[in-house]
Amino acid sequence: MKFRRYHIDPRTLEPVVTPFGWPRLLSFAGGLLAIFVTGWITIDLLIPTAQEQLLVAENQALQEQLSESRQRVDRLSEQLETLSETDRELYRLILQAEPIPDDVRQVGVGGIDAYAHFDGFSKSTSQLLRDHAALLDQLERQINLQTASFQYLEVLGLKRKEALAQLPAIWPTQGRLSSNFGIRLHPILHYKRMHSGLDIAVPMNTPVYATGAGVIEEIGFSKIGYGRYILIDHPEAGYKTLYGHLQQVLPGIRKGVKVVRGEQIALSGNTGLSVAPHVHYEVRDHNNNALDPKYFLGPSMTPQQYQQLLNRANELDSLPSLD
Repeated sequence: MKFRRYHIDPRTLEPVVTPFGWPRLLSFAGGLLAIFVTGWITIDLLIPTAQEQLLVAENQALQEQLSESRQRVDRLSEQLETLSETDRELYRLILQAEPIPDDVRQVGVGGIDAYAHFDGFSKSTSQLLRDHAALLDQLERQINLQTASFQYLEVLGLKRKEALAQLPAIWPTQGRLSSNFGIRLHPILHYKRMHSGLDIAVPMNTPVYATGAGVIEEIGFSKIGYGRYILIDHPEAGYKTLYGHLQQVLPGIRKGVKVVRGEQIALSGNTGLSVAPHVHYEVRDHNNNALDPKYFLGPSMTPQQYQQLLNRANELDSLPSLD
């Protein structure tokens, strides 16, 4: 069967019959096929499948989640910076600790690229993931540094608390100040020489108290010096205290024993180079340099007043909380 095509000859206006063979048919069919394939590809490219739509939605959700997470990390970073400022401007100032240098606080890292595995994604996604991972790593390092700093300050605070407890801060006995620290005319030797402590006139057998927490370093007796005396070391505070011309050292008070501020250690006397009952009290540094005890004593804080203050503080601590 042959196909025929009819058309009008424009010159003669006569109908003309042209055979329509297989080559023309195939050419026509090929054109239709090309149009169909082109249309199909265009539709496939322009209209995503359900799976592609799901992947696009997931990608958008992940980007939004990363953005929200970034904002939360930024807020945490701001809170951490507030803690760092408190560390720097308050805690370390109070405890007299050296501040952490700014370059150490930044805790930067160098070397190999830790985020190269993100480079397989698109440029925008890769940059987003890099920034987020870098921020998290920086935050983690800052948290670790701040944790270490607070741990150090806690130890320092406990030591400072112990040092304050050891600081000679009360009068060793309750009496009249009869001789000050400094050059004086010795009442027995009758020439001027350095008086390395305070003399507190009290009756015989008046209680004598440790002026700060510490360890009994020495108990001795000197006929031409302090008479019977006790030397207490206050290692964390950096001082030593001496109590001289004692009549008696209390039982249990011996070398190596720990005492606390306000604890009775002896009874006053008139032993050694002394003309009347009194307590000779000294404060020294760890190089055995004598210091003026008045710089360490409260205006009128007697051992009894200190004990009353301590008892009152303990009573307040035992009260139920109002929270």
